Amino acid sequence: MDRLTWLLLALVLLLGGLYLHVHLAGDWLAFLVAGVGAGIGIALAGSVIHDAFMNPHRSP
Repeated sequence: MDRLTWLLLALVLLLGGLYLHVHLAGDWLAFLVAGVGAGIGIALAGSVIHDAFMNPHRSP
């Protein structure tokens, strides 16, 4: 999957978890869903930062 798809998945999970928490649908489920979404988002941000600081490969 590309990064845009991962970003959309992270946003959906994070916002879904916050929605569940606000409406008290399930306490542990809300934190689980929001945590998974936040984790994917943090991993995606780390991947983008890593790519930004990589040296470009030069062919001889």
